[in-house]
Amino acid sequence: MPLKYNVDYSTDAVYSEGVKVDICAGLTLPFYPMRPTRGRILERAPNIKQLYYETVEEHRWVMQPKLNGDRACLAVVDGKVYVQNRYGGCYRMKVANARDFLSLPNRTCFDGEVFKQNFYPFELLCCNAKSFLRAEAQERVRLAKDMTLFIGHPWLFETPSLPWLLRRSKNLPAFEGVVLKAFASPYITLGSATQSSANWMKRRWRS
Repeated sequence: MPLKYNVDYSTDAVYSEGVKVDICAGLTLPFYPMRPTRGRILERAPNIKQLYYETVEEHRWVMQPKLNGDRACLAVVDGKVYVQNRYGGCYRMKVANARDFLSLPNRTCFDGEVFKQNFYPFELLCCNAKSFLRAEAQERVRLAKDMTLFIGHPWLFETPSLPWLLRRSKNLPAFEGVVLKAFASPYITLGSATQSSANWMKRRWRS
């Protein structure tokens, strides 16, 4: 039976339902991306300061702002851009900057967010068919930043400063909190959309 694709020619993105796409060893679209557990609300300044020093100063965690968008993974395979949602299905909304990722090596895959119709990576999972799933979280983040800047896109996941954290809900609506990732942890895909990852934790502020 021939494969059927729903192609958005305005973005060069290919959305495929029920089709498996091999990216690199150990990674095939679709998959269930890592999903953070829910931590306590970021509310009191002393607790936020303690979190900052334990995370940033002592290198226990990688801290990234939590962009208030749609979780998505983007892969470049054989001249096409594939985008999936966190449920392991097609991401059917427009991704306006999808074409830009075609300048990257074949068989490259990111985890990230779609925000205001643009995809913003926060981790690199594979590049040129080389897997980074077993690399440390801090390395996957660093590589995602390098490749994001290479294609001329803004990097939205820089380690937050303490003053930024203390702004809390004033960072809304763009940012709804932070995600903490165990510094040296690998990337382990999940078995279902309802599972969560012990090595990732989501901390939101009150809206």
